[in-house]
Amino acid sequence: MIKNNFFKGFTMMLLGLMLSCDNTTADPINQNLNNPNNGGGSGAPTITGPRILHKIVANNMTAEEFVTSGNILQKAIFKEESAPNSFIIGNVTYTSGKVSRVKFGQEINGAVPANNLGYDFNITYDSNGRISYTTCAATLGAMPTYNSEYTYTYDGSGKMTKIVEKKKNGVDYTHFTNYNLTNTGDNITKVVMESGLTSDSGVPDMSSVMTSTFNFTTYDSKINPYTTLPKTFFVMWSLLHPLNFTLLSNNNLTNYNVQYQSTPMINVGLTYLYDSMNYPTSDQSVVKKYIYKAL
Repeated sequence: MIKNNFFKGFTMMLLGLMLSCDNTTADPINQNLNNPNNGGGSGAPTITGPRILHKIVANNMTAEEFVTSGNILQKAIFKEESAPNSFIIGNVTYTSGKVSRVKFGQEINGAVPANNLGYDFNITYDSNGRISYTTCAATLGAMPTYNSEYTYTYDGSGKMTKIVEKKKNGVDYTHFTNYNLTNTGDNITKVVMESGLTSDSGVPDMSSVMTSTFNFTTYDSKINPYTTLPKTFFVMWSLLHPLNFTLLSNNNLTNYNVQYQSTPMINVGLTYLYDSMNYPTSDQSVVKKYIYKAL
């Protein structure tokens, strides 16, 4: 419940309608935001070579920022829609060149609040370099709230098809969540999330299941800007809200719908403008903008 309340403000993140007070870093010089070829305006130079996603700007305010050194992601900053000057910070740790830890927490007015909600993911890989096991320690302030264990399943082509979460309170298991992923080509087109209770030993009680379905119905044929950043980071981000699983796809989502249990289905369409290298630079209204750094 804590996790759902913490991140419910991100359900509409893909719409780019968030407002924020911009306390993040300055934009890079070589970026696409104002290029006249993408509807931006004043003619800043266009990146034509390798790049990495730097910011998402909505209504002229920073909604997401990715702090990088070269092609290495160090930190991600997400504006919380529900509170002014409140951000979710994701700090990234590497071991032998691979993301081994992602720790999410809150900052309000640049400080960590006493009742900070935190999620600390530690990641293990198999011999093929795929995520095989993850633990997450959730905290409220200095107090632990629960621990989760995640296992991963892949198909014969190496695409992720299922993630199973088992949640513990102390030594006893209490809840489970199955994330069932459908892949079409190199895009995730459906996620069915089944959540329910377990026995103390972790056996799921399927009679308690509640289901949420995320249909990522159509994609474009262009380059998803999030693919310039580590995929492992966005797997962890998706475990906090499954709408983010679309960020793992190779192309850009153009339509999706969400249904929680038997509630009315929410259907959303998305549009983009692109540069000559097939990266999105904004939505068609130029309200939501993608800023890159050249590598």
